[in-house]
Amino acid sequence: MSKATRVTVTLDPQVAEWAKQAADQQNRSLSSVINASLRTALVHDSLAKLAVDEAAEQAAAYDDLTIAEAAETDARRNRGAA
Repeated sequence: MSKATRVTVTLDPQVAEWAKQAADQQNRSLSSVINASLRTALVHDSLAKLAVDEAAEQAAAYDDLTIAEAAETDARRNRGAA
């Protein structure tokens, strides 16, 4: 594990209360909850900035549709054979 860096952060009182409640509910330290939350937010922001490949999205949607149609066809055949 990498060396930890100590940082002092001032939280809005309501946010601090939410973080404390989350830590209590998860039986975790306040520091671990804040670390996990910050890590999640940073990853979310990074992913949100990624360019979307429209052609790939359409191809994936078409594949999903094709698989769903094939599954429905198989299900109809199996109902008819039973």
